[in-house]
Amino acid sequence: MDLRWFRLAWHRLSLLMDLRWFRLAWHRLWKPLLISALVLVVLTCGLLGLSGGSSRAGVRLKVRVSNGTSDEIHVCLCSDDTDLRPAAVAIKSAHMNAASPERLFFHFITTPELAPVFQELFAIYLVGISVEVHADAELQGKIASSISFRNTSRARLILASPFNFAPFYLHEYLAIRKTKGKEVKVPDRLIYLDTDTLIMGDLAELQKIDLEGQPCGAVKYCLQTMDNYIDFHVVEELGYTNYDPKACIANRGLLVIDVQRWIRFDLTGKIEMWLGHYRDSKADLWLGGMSQPPWLLAMNGNFLELSDEWNCNSLGRDSMSSEEAQSLRQSGFDHAALRSIGAKYGEYGGVTPYVVSCSATGKMLHFNGAVKPWAVGKIPLGQKLPACALPENMPPIKFEWEANVRVLCKPMKFVNCADLWASYISEDVACALRDFNQEWVEDEDLWQKNLEDAKRTQKAMDDAAKQEVEKREMEDRKQRESTQRRRTHQRDS
Repeated sequence: MDLRWFRLAWHRLSLLMDLRWFRLAWHRLWKPLLISALVLVVLTCGLLGLSGGSSRAGVRLKVRVSNGTSDEIHVCLCSDDTDLRPAAVAIKSAHMNAASPERLFFHFITTPELAPVFQELFAIYLVGISVEVHADAELQGKIASSISFRNTSRARLILASPFNFAPFYLHEYLAIRKTKGKEVKVPDRLIYLDTDTLIMGDLAELQKIDLEGQPCGAVKYCLQTMDNYIDFHVVEELGYTNYDPKACIANRGLLVIDVQRWIRFDLTGKIEMWLGHYRDSKADLWLGGMSQPPWLLAMNGNFLELSDEWNCNSLGRDSMSSEEAQSLRQSGFDHAALRSIGAKYGEYGGVTPYVVSCSATGKMLHFNGAVKPWAVGKIPLGQKLPACALPENMPPIKFEWEANVRVLCKPMKFVNCADLWASYISEDVACALRDFNQEWVEDEDLWQKNLEDAKRTQKAMDDAAKQEVEKREMEDRKQRESTQRRRTHQRDS
């Protein structure tokens, strides 16, 4: 299906976006109507066989397709978030920092409802970048059926999304398909990225790395160990004793996957097995995570350790634990350096805000944590944002906040981590890819919950007051009856 007419019209309309009245009308009325119409047109054409190929239960628009050569670098991202800004920045930064960007081929996995719209938005706002959107309702349902959420898990409910687990099913999402009459098979190697990442290195390095017979490569993180997440008493009760609870964890924000070895090791099946144990266990098998613990248990150390540069993490965290702060101090941060950043010390040695030094040379910056750079407007006034060492390969940009610090006598510049992310997306593109309908959802849900709690509290107070009144009335009635009986008895006697 050729949508060049739509792209042209869209670009013409975007010229008017600087007008406030038009922007307001666009996001509240016209844009939803236009997107709805686009979805209907694309789905209709897909049903008629005009969309240039289709997945099992999803939609694939006509885009530049993989030619299946070993020269291609296949990068996968997964999300059902209607806010496309994080995915766009991850893709754009990877493309901009690649020595041969034409080798990059991106696969974005989402829902069948969002797939056609996302495909067109990527085509419009990531011009010159090859992005193919995949969706499979049947596979999505299969993943969802294996996920269970416990209120005692200390995990955010959003982590129970099937797309938090979709990275374990990449080979199924990219299963053999026909495009223009040609079979396109699953690539032998896939690179997976979380959408809350900024790629400052060349992904070609990961494409050519020798995985040494392992099914995947990941970066170790030894400031946390397996037992930070997993209750190994429960694991042993299930009959598994071949684990080291004090082994370093690995973060699955970036994975390099050998597809055939992944299938041979049946890692997807093992992850599903642990999800089943989690569902059936009386006690919480793991806490604080949803997809990371079963992956760690399924891998059990069977992965190639990638360089630390490929997972500079915690750029979205608001504070450092005492252990993390101790590691920071041991790396050369003295009182003067932390004071220059505006850091404060907690009662037990923790530090606020989170201070990231690995961003100076990091090849993948991971904004894991609650302080997402595209949502800094929700951060309370006065709260310090995570501070990042300025990357060495960052073009000269004037940042809103900068701090010059000396660490072990070496000068370093720190900026807000969120501003690094924002430098890869223009205000207009951010406005176009943002989901304004989600702006107040969390707040309104909280307010509604507070209102319902207040109503329940008020009802409980009213019921208690009513019971107290009824109790007093009953006591008064008994007193009157007792008095009446006494008087009657006196009269009769």
